[in-house]
Amino acid sequence: MFGYCAIVISALCWPSLLTPIHAYLCIGIAAILLRWSKLLAGGLFAVAWVSLFSHQLLTFQTSENHSSIETRAEIISLVYRNSDRISADIRLLGVNSSTFVQRYMRVNWPETIPVRVGEVWQLQIQPKPIASTLNQGGFNRQRYYLSKHIIGTGKVIIAERVMATENIRTRFNHHIIDKVLPLSNGDLLLALMVGDKQFITDEHWQGLRQSGTGHLIAISGLHLSVLALWALFIARLMLAQFNVTQSIVNLKLAAMMALGLCIVYAYLSGFSLPTQRALIMLALVIVLSFLRRYSTSFERLLWALFIVLLIDPLSMMSAGFWLSFGALGIILSFMQQLGGNKDVPARSMRKRMTKKALQFWSLQWRLSLLLGALQMLLFGGVAPYALLFNLLFVPWFSLVVIPLTFIVMLLSSVGLATQGILVGLNSTISPLTWSFHQLQHLPLTWLSASEDLSLALLFLLLAFFLLRLITKPLWRVLALVFLLPSALLMARPFVDINNRSNWKLHLLDVGQGLSAIIERQGRVVIYDTGAAFGEDFSYAKRVIIPFLQYQGIDSVDYLILSHADNDHAGGAQDLLSQYPGLQLITDIEMPFSVLPQPMSCRPKHLVWQGLSLQILAPREPRAGNNGSCVLKVSDDQYQLLLPGDIESEAEQELIQTYAAFEGNVLTSDVLVAPHHGSNTSSSEAFIHAVSPQLVLYPAGLHNRYHFPKTTVVERYKVAQSEQYMVGRNGQLSVIFEQDDLKVRGFRYDISPFWYNRVFEFGLLENTRVE
Repeated sequence: MFGYCAIVISALCWPSLLTPIHAYLCIGIAAILLRWSKLLAGGLFAVAWVSLFSHQLLTFQTSENHSSIETRAEIISLVYRNSDRISADIRLLGVNSSTFVQRYMRVNWPETIPVRVGEVWQLQIQPKPIASTLNQGGFNRQRYYLSKHIIGTGKVIIAERVMATENIRTRFNHHIIDKVLPLSNGDLLLALMVGDKQFITDEHWQGLRQSGTGHLIAISGLHLSVLALWALFIARLMLAQFNVTQSIVNLKLAAMMALGLCIVYAYLSGFSLPTQRALIMLALVIVLSFLRRYSTSFERLLWALFIVLLIDPLSMMSAGFWLSFGALGIILSFMQQLGGNKDVPARSMRKRMTKKALQFWSLQWRLSLLLGALQMLLFGGVAPYALLFNLLFVPWFSLVVIPLTFIVMLLSSVGLATQGILVGLNSTISPLTWSFHQLQHLPLTWLSASEDLSLALLFLLLAFFLLRLITKPLWRVLALVFLLPSALLMARPFVDINNRSNWKLHLLDVGQGLSAIIERQGRVVIYDTGAAFGEDFSYAKRVIIPFLQYQGIDSVDYLILSHADNDHAGGAQDLLSQYPGLQLITDIEMPFSVLPQPMSCRPKHLVWQGLSLQILAPREPRAGNNGSCVLKVSDDQYQLLLPGDIESEAEQELIQTYAAFEGNVLTSDVLVAPHHGSNTSSSEAFIHAVSPQLVLYPAGLHNRYHFPKTTVVERYKVAQSEQYMVGRNGQLSVIFEQDDLKVRGFRYDISPFWYNRVFEFGLLENTRVE
């Protein structure tokens, strides 16, 4: 089991997967080795099972042109909705289902078509692959989809309801939503009751994030454990009235009743993947207790880990997996430590209560420290008030909210829950939501952390816990080895800053848009921001700010907006709000006041961190693409040209102004292709004038314009330029070193793992290294 679990988890670092033929061969070898080395056999089986599972999940038969698919599907959940569409997760049925694994898709559903969870529909879908934008510090949606078995996204073209499934859960779901949603805390209650988070308001999401209490409303191990303990306590009291002598029999019966109630709760709440994991863990605890044999905390944790990873080896990609098993490991080791404590039990009630309170505090600070470190690694930051909030609200939810929620769910399922009872349950959530309002008046509600700081803290905590757990002197010395990488990680930012000759260009993956960051000595210049859509989404918030936080950069010197198109300047307001001291350079008339006063894009020369920043054009303000602010960045050895969306007319003007005489200013080693690789730009004369060694295309994967155009790619190929497309590589980073020029893409260099490759819909072959 240990060999299997260790190798499955190591799949997070694999560059590729086995083909099915090699996977079956690997299973045969594992069967032969089982007699001599169970550890090696378990590891080989893990390699094969992860590969076969992934192939079974992602390999999907589609029409030849991939333009649409027809499938029968069940509505699993409604993820979110806005004024004109609904995002829904569907489970594929019939010929599109799989033998070993359930396949899901996330589709956009027109708001005009009423749809409810549990219904079965015949759908025609315009599918898209799960490939998403990938950047350092950003949310890896591609890995998230794989962890939830989502094989593609898409748009519903034609929909016909086949069956309005009316089982107990769907009837309960529809009834409880209508009753609970109008309540002031109805959005949080629905998350607790049916696992539906689509209605949670932005205000409540922000409060949960800043207080570190999101786990309280996400049905998981805490909820099932609390429910099981309450059910066990009440069942033993009831059974004791009938049989007061056979306490072991009563305990087993009570445990089975508790497990049964937890299964009912998990069923009514939708059997989400975290709920399934928690249920497996709980069932294993009960089974191991029935076997009447001693099992260490490590053994119980290993059993739970093995069963979960055997059923779903891709669950190790989800943040919930690590948080759940991290918490379970701490709790089990803490309980074993308590079990080995031979202190004389306190006689007075006061001393017993004090001892229990100290034990609770001891467990909570351990949980907060380790889970805080995991949170920093998984989400790029930590909530500093999480320990205080959890000390207050974990007992409150355990003693009041969770048991009352289950009672109300049972009453509602038989039609006995009155509106007064629901209002009473709503009031039990009020202390938490009230504290969210108070939290807004406190400083430092969320601390962002760089990658180096997060990893350094994790190594420190590992060293600390190993020193606490290990008793043998030699092994305790070996535990101190974890302090070495922690010290190196903490020192790395200072080493990088002192290396003053290096600078970097980061061309971020912002879909069909442009955002470039020039970095040197911990300072940055941002050229364009990518797009913004609606009131809540912008690539500035989703990509640029998380990237800077990941790099440990907390200020911006210059923001240059090339022109007013949304895909270049959509996130300007978000960046100006996040970094109020930056200097804006643009010809755009901003709809809000900006301080300090913006600088224009008239040709000028600036010196920044020892680099030359030259604004080459336009010579006068112009509307449209040809009015783009053209920037050249250079040092004594390298030149970088950022021309925005200029077209052939503006290219010709640049040639006449800067290249028609000796000392061609346009010549550059690196060129960000004008207008994303459009055929209206990158004329032969412009390419000849710039003579780039590297050409980078800021074009999204499968963009509707089909950028970069084939003719443009051919022109640069004739010029013998090396070409890279952001959509195919993810974030592209060019490192200007003293003696070399390096290009690193996110998918193949920075994070070169199989799940970060470009997945075409219905195919897995491209995860193999050619």
